[in-house]
Amino acid sequence: MAKNYVDLTVMLVSHEAFRRDIRRLEGAAARKDLDDPAARKRVRTGWNILKTQLAVHHEGEDRDLWPRMAKGLAGSPEQLSTLRELEQEHTLIDPLLDEVERAMADHATRPEQLGEAIAALGSALDAHLVHEERDGLPYVQEALTEKEWKAFVLDQRNSLGFKGAAEFFPWVLDEATPETVAKISSIMPAPLRLVMNSVWKPMYKAQDTWTNSGR
Repeated sequence: MAKNYVDLTVMLVSHEAFRRDIRRLEGAAARKDLDDPAARKRVRTGWNILKTQLAVHHEGEDRDLWPRMAKGLAGSPEQLSTLRELEQEHTLIDPLLDEVERAMADHATRPEQLGEAIAALGSALDAHLVHEERDGLPYVQEALTEKEWKAFVLDQRNSLGFKGAAEFFPWVLDEATPETVAKISSIMPAPLRLVMNSVWKPMYKAQDTWTNSGR
């Protein structure tokens, strides 16, 4: 199959946003921010957003992207094996998310325990993202047509809904480079860009996620 061109920018920027929030979570644990009620609330808000976005991302891949790619890569055992590995890694990450959730919810948890849970999650998530970027996403161009990729993107949009998009775009562009912001903004319809800049971004910032010292 001839290779197509699909724009993976949003996918890759999402990966960087996951890594960014894991770093923030690690920083919050190291500073013992959860000992302070106000800081705990901010960290909890950031953590909830991270969990939500990661769930939408992984569920969308399992439900739509990997099956689409599997059809396009039929007859390529090595690539199909990679897709199965990536899907399996999602199931390994879920218990680590639960472990961090339990550690954060239990005020009696020692900082070292929380730090260990976060480190385990961060290590597994980063290994998965690297695996996906190195061995999975390069085959998108071969497995999918531009139309099929747009169908996956539409599935993600439908999964998010308008309320989810109001959180996703400010979140994914938080700390993004000006070049990345400009690129993602350029693929958004003008009315949506206006809403993002005038409504969604201020709403996102008003949530006061993580801690001022961590951002």
